[in-house]
Amino acid sequence: MKERRRLLLLFAGLLLLSVVLLRFQVEAPTAFRASTAPITRLGVVAADNLRRAYTTLLEERRLSADLRRIQLQNDELRQRNELLTREVSRLRQLQKITATQAPNALGVAQVIAVDPSALLARLTLNKGERDGVRVRMPVTVPGGLVGQVTGVSAGQATVVALVDPESSVGVTLQGSKGGRGLAHGLPPDRLRAEFSRGVPVKAGDVLVTSSIGGLYPVGIRVGTVEKVLPLGPNDVNRSVIVKPAVDVGVIEDVTILEGV
Repeated sequence: MKERRRLLLLFAGLLLLSVVLLRFQVEAPTAFRASTAPITRLGVVAADNLRRAYTTLLEERRLSADLRRIQLQNDELRQRNELLTREVSRLRQLQKITATQAPNALGVAQVIAVDPSALLARLTLNKGERDGVRVRMPVTVPGGLVGQVTGVSAGQATVVALVDPESSVGVTLQGSKGGRGLAHGLPPDRLRAEFSRGVPVKAGDVLVTSSIGGLYPVGIRVGTVEKVLPLGPNDVNRSVIVKPAVDVGVIEDVTILEGV
């Protein structure tokens, strides 16, 4: 309070002094004014430049703040656009699968982990029991069959892919060529299928799911015959190496089917 009084008194004194000086101010001689005019103009210019520099600094700060805000908004819009694009892609995948593979799709799930082992092919999905996922449900993508659900928790599911050594799937030649066989996973990235000796399977043939095992819908693409192994004199079955239709190491979203 005392400090404020002192300041008020000082201000009042200075104000009074300025009034007195103005009252008794004597006009400077013309020669003196002429000699000091350049200095005065210089002071005015310097003050004006200082004012403009300060204004420019404030404007730059304001523009920088606006730019940061716009960049944040742009990042948010980009993220929303990516989410919407991803969701549209999932809906299209679901629509394509229900139209070409099986009408009883449960929904689309995201692959959140892939087993790093070269001997296993296991995927972890972000959907589980609370989403209606159950063990033995087929898992697929538009390009072909992925595998089946083998383990389920409340919010996640484990999928054993076709190339896993514990996987097996009934197959047949695409295009009504007949010949049922059974394909097993052949790590790290192939299948080995067995057909009766009389089945005329050859390299380049496309294999699709058959009714063997009753697990998968019929007609889903499994892979392409890459090599027909030589027959031995005592071989009952003909063995072929199959390149799977789906590379499980790169897929991001899969469709879970209700099963048959």
